[in-house]
Amino acid sequence: MELKVIKDDATYIHVALIGKMDVAGVQEIEGKFISLIAASKRNLLVDISEVSFMGSMGLRVFLTAAKSLSWSKKSLILLHPQPMVDEVLEASSFHDVVVIEHNLEAALLKAKS
Repeated sequence: MELKVIKDDATYIHVALIGKMDVAGVQEIEGKFISLIAASKRNLLVDISEVSFMGSMGLRVFLTAAKSLSWSKKSLILLHPQPMVDEVLEASSFHDVVVIEHNLEAALLKAKS
C-alpha cells in the first residue's frame, strides 16, 4: 500500500492511496495517514481510484479519520472508488459517514469549503 500527498494547502490535503486496504496494506500507511489528520485540522480528500480491495481494516481507518476530522468540523472525502470498493462502502453504510464523490471538481469544491 502506498500513500502519496498530491496537494497540501491551507484549506485541505489531497492524498492518493494505491494498493489493497487489507491488514498488511493498512499497517503500511496507517501511521502516516492518521498523523496527516492529527496535525492538519483540515479537510482530507482521498483519491481511492487505485485501491483494488477494501477490507474491514481499511474501513476502520476511514471511520477513525472521519471521527477525528468531525471534531474539528472538517470532512473526509473519498474520491473515485472502484466499483468493488464502492460496493463495500455502500454495504457498510459509509455514505452516511463520509462524503464519497465520483467527480474531481465536486470533490475539490467540498474540500475547499
